[in-house]
Amino acid sequence: MSVYDPGQLLAGYRSMSMLAGLVERGGRPAAVSPTVPLWAGEKQYGWFPVDVVGGDRRLAVVTNRRLLLGDESFMLRSVTGLRPRPDEWALALDVRGHGTTEFIGPWVPWLGVVLCAEIYGAAWPPGYARMIPAPRRAKRLVTIQ
Repeated sequence: MSVYDPGQLLAGYRSMSMLAGLVERGGRPAAVSPTVPLWAGEKQYGWFPVDVVGGDRRLAVVTNRRLLLGDESFMLRSVTGLRPRPDEWALALDVRGHGTTEFIGPWVPWLGVVLCAEIYGAAWPPGYARMIPAPRRAKRLVTIQ
């Protein structure tokens, strides 16, 4: 993995944690202002650089219908498997007709949660245990006098 600023690594992991908690409670990712031309009804969720394993650094753009990775575009309905490794800031993506693409970077754990929310309606792929604790409300202390 290329060298990343520790602040970026922390921010990406923290964003993944917060989004995973939101999705686990029934929430959805929030759309951002588009940076690429979108199709009718398509929403963009984010864009950031990723390092493709065995390749180079590319710009990843994620929408509710596709993942654009540099010049390549993968339809989310063609994804046959996702294998997130948040502790390594990595995600392996199996796409019908394209094989497996693995990428790493500070925002990749967040990207994995967004993809899972769109594809599976959950924060993690089927069969994966919850990898981080969901945010919890602070307990109220009651004083008995």
